[in-house]
Amino acid sequence: MAHRLDELKDGIKRPLPLTYHPLYRFYTGGSLTRSFRGLEAGEDDFWSEDWVGSCTCAGNAGPDGRTQGLSTVELDGRGPIALKDLVEALPEEMVGARFSDRWGPTTGVLVKLLSPRGPVPLHAHPTREWAQEHLRSPFGKTEAWIFIDTPGDGSAPAHAGLGFTPGVDRASFSAAVRRHAGPVLRESVHHVEVHPGEVFVAHGGVPHCLGPQLSFIEVQEPSDHLVLAEASGDDDGRATMGLGWDVALDMIDYSGRDKATTLARARQQPRVLRTSGSSREVRLLHDDVLEFFDATALEVEDDIAVDDGRFSIAVVVNGTGSVEGDFGSVPVRRGETFALPASLPFRVQAGEEPVRIVRCMGPRVEP
Repeated sequence: MAHRLDELKDGIKRPLPLTYHPLYRFYTGGSLTRSFRGLEAGEDDFWSEDWVGSCTCAGNAGPDGRTQGLSTVELDGRGPIALKDLVEALPEEMVGARFSDRWGPTTGVLVKLLSPRGPVPLHAHPTREWAQEHLRSPFGKTEAWIFIDTPGDGSAPAHAGLGFTPGVDRASFSAAVRRHAGPVLRESVHHVEVHPGEVFVAHGGVPHCLGPQLSFIEVQEPSDHLVLAEASGDDDGRATMGLGWDVALDMIDYSGRDKATTLARARQQPRVLRTSGSSREVRLLHDDVLEFFDATALEVEDDIAVDDGRFSIAVVVNGTGSVEGDFGSVPVRRGETFALPASLPFRVQAGEEPVRIVRCMGPRVEP
């Protein structure tokens, strides 16, 4: 085992490429994600979600009945290994001693590349407290959307729905859910146009939906907890995680706030954390989100170093460049994704054009 651990320690002394990892889900999509990845777009299908660097099992099995969701990484000369196994074998090196002391051997974050073909039904996810009580899970499912492309389908502006409008209560919402009144449910939340580069957060308990033909990075707590309020009625068990509607609907936040107040919390205002020459690192999330996960963007026109001792899933959003360190130089381009161990200092160098890399991380751990 000692020899094996030495091999693993040597194998993580470089960025770990994460390949396209599609999951079979309840809605169609994926073509915009494949295009972003540099793959043939093809037709949208039920292999609609790309789980990036996932240590989380999906709530649904694949068509073959097997569990899905766990990502693998290729270690040079050592073949594939599940990222989850790597983190559990080397928690200090992969996620850092302080982080693993607080959360255990986990990355504390789930990252997805999503591009639904049609409207995403109205749904909600639990708060951390509700998940602990009802699902025996340390994580709820607060989530952030970092929009890459927002073409929409031409029928209406690209949009998201977030938070109940004033006047919606549990009784009226429950009645609409049980009679499968989709249009009524979708109109019960505030709608807002969305654009590339914008970032929104749906906190645990907040009902939300999405319009069609959007491409975005979803950063979230590492769970697959979901109550699908706008369900077809064919499988209430799946729509409620087996809890039944009476319990599942208690999970939702029925605080109806005006649109300005709702969007002030949901729409994130990025801020510069630091600069280096003509490059900078920008935090994409408000402080009230950092207890759940973190995300920053490296906006690199020349070069910038990173040595903060945090594990991250890196998504190259735009441009070309390289990630450099004692391991040498790894070229990067739009659509590529990497796992970057906490113990790995590195420098991002711009190529012929500036490069923008989003770093997705677990909850912030105070010193």
